[in-house]
Amino acid sequence: MLVDWEQMLSYMTHHPRWFENFTRRSPSSDFLRHYREIMPGGWPLRRHGYWMIAEPPDTPMPDQGWKLHVSATSGTGADTLRLALPVLRDAGVRFKFLMDPAALMEANGKSYGRGSSGKFIAVYPADEQQFHAVAEDLTKALAGFEGPYILSDRRYPGSRVVFYRYGGFKSLPKLRPTGLRELMIAEPDGTLVRDLRTPYWSMPDWADDPVARKFAPSREIDSETTALAGGRFTVESAISFSNRGGIYKGIDTEAGAEVVLREARPGVQVGPKGRDAVDLLRHEYDLLSDLADTGLFVRPISFFTQWEHAFVAQEYIEGSHIGYLSITQNPVYSLDLSPESLTEYYQRFRGLWLQVAEAVAVAHERGIVLGDLSTTNVMVTPDDKVQVIDLECAFHEGVDEGARMCTWGMVTKKAATSQTGDRRSDYYALGGVLLSCVLVCAQVDAVNRDIPRQLLKEVAADLNLPVELTSLIEDLRDEDAPLPDPDVIRKRIADIPFGTAWQTAPPLAKPLVPDPISSDSLHKRIDATLEGVVEYMCTTADLSREDRLFPSDLLVFETNPLSLAYGAYGTLYALHVLGAEVSDPFLSWALRHSTGHDAMPPGLYYGSAGVAWALSAMGHQELAVQTLRTAGEHPLLLDEPGILAGSAGHAMACLRLWRDTGLTEFLDRAREIGAQLAKTAVREDDRAHWPVDEDTTIIGYGQGASGVAMFLLGLHAATGDRDVLALGRAALDFDLSCAEPTPSGFLSFPAAVATDGKPSESLRQYWDKGTAGVLTTLLRYHHVTGDPALRQWIEDILPDVRHKFVAFPQLFHGASGIGNALLDAYEFLGDPELLGDAQRSAAVVLCNATERPEGIVFPGEQVMRESCDLASGSAGVALFLDRLRRARPGARTNPNFVLDDLLERDA
Repeated sequence: MLVDWEQMLSYMTHHPRWFENFTRRSPSSDFLRHYREIMPGGWPLRRHGYWMIAEPPDTPMPDQGWKLHVSATSGTGADTLRLALPVLRDAGVRFKFLMDPAALMEANGKSYGRGSSGKFIAVYPADEQQFHAVAEDLTKALAGFEGPYILSDRRYPGSRVVFYRYGGFKSLPKLRPTGLRELMIAEPDGTLVRDLRTPYWSMPDWADDPVARKFAPSREIDSETTALAGGRFTVESAISFSNRGGIYKGIDTEAGAEVVLREARPGVQVGPKGRDAVDLLRHEYDLLSDLADTGLFVRPISFFTQWEHAFVAQEYIEGSHIGYLSITQNPVYSLDLSPESLTEYYQRFRGLWLQVAEAVAVAHERGIVLGDLSTTNVMVTPDDKVQVIDLECAFHEGVDEGARMCTWGMVTKKAATSQTGDRRSDYYALGGVLLSCVLVCAQVDAVNRDIPRQLLKEVAADLNLPVELTSLIEDLRDEDAPLPDPDVIRKRIADIPFGTAWQTAPPLAKPLVPDPISSDSLHKRIDATLEGVVEYMCTTADLSREDRLFPSDLLVFETNPLSLAYGAYGTLYALHVLGAEVSDPFLSWALRHSTGHDAMPPGLYYGSAGVAWALSAMGHQELAVQTLRTAGEHPLLLDEPGILAGSAGHAMACLRLWRDTGLTEFLDRAREIGAQLAKTAVREDDRAHWPVDEDTTIIGYGQGASGVAMFLLGLHAATGDRDVLALGRAALDFDLSCAEPTPSGFLSFPAAVATDGKPSESLRQYWDKGTAGVLTTLLRYHHVTGDPALRQWIEDILPDVRHKFVAFPQLFHGASGIGNALLDAYEFLGDPELLGDAQRSAAVVLCNATERPEGIVFPGEQVMRESCDLASGSAGVALFLDRLRRARPGARTNPNFVLDDLLERDA
């Protein structure tokens, strides 16, 4: 379950080390002073998230209806509230407002959700008469004010800041199998449907627009408009959207050339100072104009406005950014580590690096600091010409300033602290570009600035990289070093001896057969690391909190505090497996939180079935039985099929509890779920799968057919039912049929079935989605059936999990999940080279181990914050590292909620 980058940012701003619930931040007094000065003392005021909710006494509120919104910027928020409050007071209407200017600036920010951005005050009229009366009074009181356009709403006639839409007044959340909740409203017959927060105007079919009935509808922005700037530019397609505005591909009809059109919405605030997006886009246009003659930066064509939005038209660059290019072309990714491949790759990229270094030097010669150079804003054309794009953070030294933002891993600590770049930071970023082309794993340094250095050291030894390259990267990324001479930097790049660096294949190209000495040394490192991990978990646990026990992924706040994936039980389970004491205070904290139907879904990794499995593993079987027994009555039990959130995962827990307790009620429930999966399977050509909807079919272990197949194999082992085994095999065959060849010729897996018949752009090696998860099931079907066709499939997909360097260290989609699959293969197949591959994965994982005063921790999602959770943090990593110490051919040591003790070879 991945989250949007925008959502992640909102949980990163409140603590320097952990994802933190934003509701724990205390508001400033700026807006509250105005409220208390103007509003009656008898009006209750309560906080909900970032909102302060004002409720007139003895005034009922409908469940849903036509609501009003008032927009403002952080600079105009206080005056807007001061003038709006008397209107709301005199009307006796319920309303809420964002708690302080910082919350308002965040809600107007570039990264905020487009469907909710811009809303400062929300008003809940009791009926249509009050709706119009309050809207008209607010329009008069706020005449002359400007605010961001609220994309989900329409403006009330005559106002620039008063908007309206239909939606829920009271929070009516509906729990989903993932543990997330979606807000609902009722149709006239009482049926609940989603209360959509779309970034465009929409209203339910049954609703009647009260403004359209009273006024002639005012002209809103035409979302279907494709002609811009008087017809000069025509929009062909959208490339991406953010709250700031869209980025579109279009045609310059005068020149007959392709262009990129970048949009900025007024009132959207960018960066820590909340700079207006339109002003910033104009600033970027001016900078690009100053650099246009260099040939190293994208060429701007025109700055213009359409309706109320600003646009820059710039030349369209055919190609990919250097980050994508380096990942797809890097021999470490393709596993083609011949001297010829390494030489070809690095000689090609040397030419690109020289152009990036030239771009930095040219900008500095003209008094321009780039401020936020990164791999995603260095475009490479098919003929290997570099074009730098996205200069919103660039500025003329001593003259103006940019957006004052940065990309982690690409900025010095000084620049990150001051929120503005400098020339030295530009060269630090150049070193980051070089480093990203060497590594295929994240070089983000938000948690630990030593992680990129450790990874560079690891890959340098594996590839026999020229010392001239590694020393150049280290020098560029030395924050305390003086400003480099650009001529020296370019000469150092040009002189790296790539032509003679590789006479033979490097160590990483050769199989690793572990020896007792090296294994013992690795195990000692793991021992010390796991001791520190346990210490960190126990020290950072906060028994006074209700929203989480351990520092965890941000989804612990979006879902529930208990789940295996993100909550307390995943970490408690890891402590138990590691042999640490699960203290009574920790267990007591978990037990006082509800696992009821309103609190948790019934699934394995996100819900109460996982709680039951963990409790049973820790020796609390009576608690486990009661928890799983209640979960079996959950209304969401059959809503999804998969292992992570669906019925297959729940049924895995049933088989576990049946095995642990002997209670046949759980075996019976597993049979019933198996029958339901057989009934709902979509069967095609002897294959079976369970689509999410008519347009989406997920592939892999977490949500796809491989995970369902794993449960069905366990059910067959428990019952001997051959039909169940056949259905499981059909499910596994479906996922296997979705394998696609990589450029190197081995097979990998997309996250979902392509709907357009084209090859997938992104293939994955991971456990939740990708090869490692499919392999997890495949190995067990081969063990049970002995089918030689499955043995061939194992050989075909094994190379894709022999990657040492991947993006993240975590279990769900990172190196620990891949390493776990390698240990599965080692235990089932007995090949010592597979243990060597797992040890290589562990070496990269250990590069991410971070020492803190509380102990040792691993970075979580996107390596942006410290985390103890199972899915993305230390708990999942620790389970892999611990298993590495115990894995043996023929053993079954996988702790990641499988049923290996049930599986025997069929006669």
